[in-house]
Amino acid sequence: MRIRGIACSMPSRRVSNEELLELIHRASAPHLSSRQMGQVLGRVKSLFRLAGSKYRRHRSDGELARDFAIRAANEALEKAELLPRDIDLLIYVGVGRGWVEPGMSNYFADCLGLTNATCFDLLDACLSWMRALHVAHQFLKNRVYKNIMVMNAEFNWAEYCNCLITDPGELEYRFAHFTIGEAATATVLSRGDGEEEPYFEFKTDASLHTLCKIPLPHIAQYSEAERCPSLDPLVFFAYSADLFRAARRMIIGHYRGSDELNRRDYDVVFAHSASKSLAEGLAKEIGADGRAVSVFEEFGNTVSASIPTAMCWAIEHGRLKRGMRMLHVIGSAGFSVGFAHLVY
Repeated sequence: MRIRGIACSMPSRRVSNEELLELIHRASAPHLSSRQMGQVLGRVKSLFRLAGSKYRRHRSDGELARDFAIRAANEALEKAELLPRDIDLLIYVGVGRGWVEPGMSNYFADCLGLTNATCFDLLDACLSWMRALHVAHQFLKNRVYKNIMVMNAEFNWAEYCNCLITDPGELEYRFAHFTIGEAATATVLSRGDGEEEPYFEFKTDASLHTLCKIPLPHIAQYSEAERCPSLDPLVFFAYSADLFRAARRMIIGHYRGSDELNRRDYDVVFAHSASKSLAEGLAKEIGADGRAVSVFEEFGNTVSASIPTAMCWAIEHGRLKRGMRMLHVIGSAGFSVGFAHLVY
């Protein structure tokens, strides 16, 4: 499998930690005492420092998620030197979406003029992009399709986040809101020409599904044992500290126990950008110091767009070049971890 073209498109507005602290103050001050407000702001500042957060991109007024997705897809096609009619499968992998049914892939196939493509959505939180590459590899290997596009539009700040804090204790599961960044990416995949065979490994601890969710209004019909005390419909929650502990345990343990992953050499490592400190710690634990690329400080957590966004940044800055071997590492709500070894 060959990554024939990859592109990223982001909003123009660069949002600092200080701007978010002001938004939190404005929304929460009427509901908190002065002492509580001070606790909230102090805790958020401390968590920003711990995570390594500085900036993220959010839409300005008038900017629409679909426009960024279409821009990224067209740029990826151009880099791949393909026309829309050359794509025969589109997989949409974004958590960001305008509806539940039908698949967002149908809409974007129409917008992009992919007249020869069938399409479907694949949803597995931040792991969705890697899962789609795994599926695409099997299709290409077995000659089911010739050219596949994987795309997302991760625009989740206004849709699923909330700056209103009514109790300092809510930060245990609300802080992750404030690290969310926005981006759209598109990746065009084609059959390889003798390159090293891609390799994927996944591991899930399904008992940890309560740590992170975006609930729908009828969540109680499907789950009777949720941990979060505030299941506001379409409001994202994440117990970040517990998620990061799970990520460290599962990623390090699985990597060290995998003969195949340890056998394969790599030139550059891309880890899901949920925290700079977590990514740096994991890189050190698996012996990847100096080879890891992290864009969390600048772009925040862009959900399933995280690794393709980092790849685009690395290409632009000369950190990723054709022929280089990549190790991709992702920890994702569920809780699942994924590894991919690919040649760019």
